[in-house]
Amino acid sequence: MKGLKMFTSTLKIVVLSFFIVAVVLDSTAVAQKTSLKPYGIKSGIIEYKYSGVRTGTSTLYFDDYGLKSAMKNNIKMEGKSDNGWIISLKDEQYIFDPAKSNEGIKMKNPLLEGFFEMQQSDFDKFVQEFYTKMGYKKVGTEKYAGKDCIAYKGDLGKILIWNGILLYTESNFAGISSKQEITSLKVNVPVDSKYFQIPKNIKFTEAPDFDDIDKMIEQESDDETE
Repeated sequence: MKGLKMFTSTLKIVVLSFFIVAVVLDSTAVAQKTSLKPYGIKSGIIEYKYSGVRTGTSTLYFDDYGLKSAMKNNIKMEGKSDNGWIISLKDEQYIFDPAKSNEGIKMKNPLLEGFFEMQQSDFDKFVQEFYTKMGYKKVGTEKYAGKDCIAYKGDLGKILIWNGILLYTESNFAGISSKQEITSLKVNVPVDSKYFQIPKNIKFTEAPDFDDIDKMIEQESDDETE
């Protein structure tokens, strides 16, 4: 059970750190309909630095308003290095380290799964429920790096979002603190499609979604108490 808890916690931290999405509504007057997109910016390259329990840097490449994104990590945590990638193509994520060809993970992005079939009336509810589940509450706006960001705060820390893009986060998970902040922000620039190509030499294993893992943990807990 401890292994399952560690697994689901790790995946949730990955999602929280790299794929926090404040969904943006892009209204098209001509078509008279609403198109939901992760980001309010078409493309960009963003560089981050980390401090606290995690140290190092990462670079986020995205295009098509965030429907395609790739995060390259160069991070150290507790003496271990993470030099891997997280590639997201709509609602699918591929997590891998090029140096470890047998350890790739493929999973549904819990932030975007079912998102593209969502009705406009469900938009506000979707955003609110997501942040509530992650322990955050919208508290207004805050200026950061010259941008007017939406601020979310909770027991885990603080998140600053601009146009759906994570610019800053400070977190305290199980007594372990970490901070992520931008060092470079380039938007509406050309992004090479090579960053979104899934490597053919990596063996990917399907990961269960968070709900299935939580049910397994709950069942094992019940079995132990009987």
